Amino acid sequence: MGERGHTPLIGITGHVTETGAGYKVVAAGQAYVDAVRLAGGFPVLLPPVSEHGLIEQSLARVDGILFTGGKDVDPAHFGETVFNAKVVIEPQRDAFELPLARIAYERNSPLLAICRGMQVLNVALGGSLWQDLPAQLPESEIHHFQKVARNEATHDVEIVRDSRVGDLTSGANGTLLPTNSFHHQAARSMAARLTPVGFTTDGVIEAVEATDRDFVVGVQWHPEHLVEDHASHRRLFEGLVTAARRYRSSRDTDSR
Repeated sequence: MGERGHTPLIGITGHVTETGAGYKVVAAGQAYVDAVRLAGGFPVLLPPVSEHGLIEQSLARVDGILFTGGKDVDPAHFGETVFNAKVVIEPQRDAFELPLARIAYERNSPLLAICRGMQVLNVALGGSLWQDLPAQLPESEIHHFQKVARNEATHDVEIVRDSRVGDLTSGANGTLLPTNSFHHQAARSMAARLTPVGFTTDGVIEAVEATDRDFVVGVQWHPEHLVEDHASHRRLFEGLVTAARRYRSSRDTDSR
């Protein structure tokens, strides 16, 4: 077996950002890269492209996908208009990530979807979103966008024990998983092909998975900032890399 078979390639979805006057780069947070490497994968940046053929090629060249956080999914994709000025959309990312998520699901490609990524996954498969939690769920006592450092856990998520996410994250606190929180949107109506497996006390869905796929997992928090100090969050990335290794092996076998 070659080196590539030992180290799965994990595609990390990137975004275009402007760093100076008219100077743009394609980027992804260093924490995602570090978390993939810590889990035993090799991170590969995927630039947002809209051509269907290139999206398929992006998926064909990696063994697993990490959908990253960012700004908001355009509510037009789930039949709504923009709710308020806090909704800031990223059309270029939508054009890439929504079809990428659909194709990955159809092909049983391993994927871990984080924050915006979980929202992309839900919308891609037919679900909808809360566009602005503070405005639409004003009675909630949970602060879903924390003010403290990203490596600090600020609230618990109740994880369904009999689930893939539960198997990966269960620890000393049983089904209660301390997490960080940096979002103002969340899954509202669930896509039929996804099962909610994590909740905060205000009822917001914080983790989902596809029970008919090898590894299709979405989490609303940012585990990449918690991997160094918390094994439960590190195991989410290890689960992705392990599934990607199996996926690579099965593709190698099929191609012989």
